Amino acid sequence: MALLKVWRTIRQQGAWAALRKVLRVMPAYLGGIGDWRLGRCRCCERSTLFVAQKNGSAESRACLFCSANERYELLAVEIRSRYGESLPKLDVLELDPRSPLRPLLSRARSYTRSFYEEGCSSVQKDGAVCEDITALTFRSGSFDLIVSSEVLEHVPRLDRALAESARVLRPAGAHLFTVPPRARTRRRAEIVDGKVVHIEPPEYHLDPLSPEGILAFWDIGPDLPQALPTKGLHIKIARAPSGDAGRVVWVAEKVKETTAP
Repeated sequence: MALLKVWRTIRQQGAWAALRKVLRVMPAYLGGIGDWRLGRCRCCERSTLFVAQKNGSAESRACLFCSANERYELLAVEIRSRYGESLPKLDVLELDPRSPLRPLLSRARSYTRSFYEEGCSSVQKDGAVCEDITALTFRSGSFDLIVSSEVLEHVPRLDRALAESARVLRPAGAHLFTVPPRARTRRRAEIVDGKVVHIEPPEYHLDPLSPEGILAFWDIGPDLPQALPTKGLHIKIARAPSGDAGRVVWVAEKVKETTAP
């Protein structure tokens, strides 16, 4: 529904495809018009209309211009607060090929966008590279900042994902991320002999790269640092709970190595 997404569809698929898409989703948004809000987007920093779908949550309410919802707004605020004018000196990796944070993060010295699809190689997709967060192809110490939103809960080997963040970050670098808020950290599913084994009832989340939804392998709660301690990372909540859902921004900071006296 966001103008940015409509424009992207026009460029990639043509005006008719964009019109069909708008007509397909319009009824859901018109049904949610009572939840539309005027305000200032903390991501693109414009005065905007936040549109919402019928029976939607804060997750579905998004900026008309940049499509940012609450979690992307929180990430944008944290990035600006943490890095300010130093962003152009940083090398950044974002685990999202279509993020509304792209205009902000594009100010970095280098900005790499990545996506993951089963069986993909190093092929590029709209300038983004295919990467597995549990086995990144980047050299150790390649980035000052990694950003992800609603990614880590879908990774079967979350321990490996965090270990890879520690490996590719430079000393004092950080991985800022959001995940759906949960009361505690627990494994929902695992892969055994190549097959998914469900420990909890299956939970699928909406994903633009997967129309059928994507399986959540983890619930991630405030006890994450104790549940999955990761060598080389100090994991904590960087931005306190916000909104009705109590969303937070997490930070996994690369610990500076110390030498023995």
